[in-house]
Amino acid sequence: MRVVVPERADIPYGVRLVLLFVLALSTVVVHFNQNPTLRPAEDLIADLRAGGVTEVVYDRNWPAYGTLTWSHGPLSWSQARFDQPDDVWDPETTRLVPEALERRQEAFMARVRAAADPSVEIVRTEGFRGAVGSPAYARWWEPFAPVAMAAEVLAWLLMLTRPNPRYGTRWAWFWMFLTGGSLVYVLLEPHPLWRGPYEVLPAPARLDGTRGFTIAVAVLFGMAMVNT
Repeated sequence: MRVVVPERADIPYGVRLVLLFVLALSTVVVHFNQNPTLRPAEDLIADLRAGGVTEVVYDRNWPAYGTLTWSHGPLSWSQARFDQPDDVWDPETTRLVPEALERRQEAFMARVRAAADPSVEIVRTEGFRGAVGSPAYARWWEPFAPVAMAAEVLAWLLMLTRPNPRYGTRWAWFWMFLTGGSLVYVLLEPHPLWRGPYEVLPAPARLDGTRGFTIAVAVLFGMAMVNT
């Protein structure tokens, strides 16, 4: 039986473990916070009166465009369905009417403030706080955004620069990285984290670019089915 004797690991075990932890946490945060549940804006008022809302974030251009979101916790967000009023745009010039927008926004936000407990944080933004990467990070904890992005970039650099990956060719990993494969890569390459770096391991069946692409498409299809 053919075996592979791995070379000395080029990343300390502890560093790789931290990288895996950050990528796993990033995956959880994005899964829960990337696409908040769409609900009528009036549900925000009802939720505020019922209690449990911790934060309300609205774009300065809402409801002409932009978003209105609210949180029941760091991993539980809702977003108002987009229902654009007719009077915020001039029908002849198709330009935004700032006075109408401000009137609409202030009227709704006055109701929000009246229904909100003093502990509820109400934030007006230029977007979602100018977050680095996915807005899901800022919805959880804004300082985590650059950490998550740095971990993803480091995983990509490792995949592109390390020679002879064990479980798939570089093209296979490239396609899988596009669907969240960085977490799996750090877990498995150059040897599984639960195995010692000098342990003699059987050579695995190596994925080529075609199979990596097929797996990536299957993952995308599965995610689309889950989100519908």
